[in-house]
Amino acid sequence: MCENSKLDLVLRNNINGDFSIVENISEIKPGAFININWNKKKLMLPYSLRKDYISFTDKKWDWKYQFNKDGSPDINNPSLLELLPSGEIQEHFCQSEDKSSNL
Repeated sequence: MCENSKLDLVLRNNINGDFSIVENISEIKPGAFININWNKKKLMLPYSLRKDYISFTDKKWDWKYQFNKDGSPDINNPSLLELLPSGEIQEHFCQSEDKSSNL
């Protein structure tokens, strides 16, 4: 859920073109991507290796998970950032609807 609008996402690994669905965020491999269907937008964002968070970005949109103090990803409070034509960055506030999800 982002800004009170339903958000559907599917995280996939792309090892040798298999496009396997990732059930647990710890299973992400290089070449992974995320499909986001939200607010009449359909995004496909590639995995981007970052030091301080897990990120999927095409440099216009950025879906990311911050890390908790224990080093695990905070899957319940992802961020969706949008680079606007003006150059400003707009953050869309999101929350996981399924608190038991591993993704």
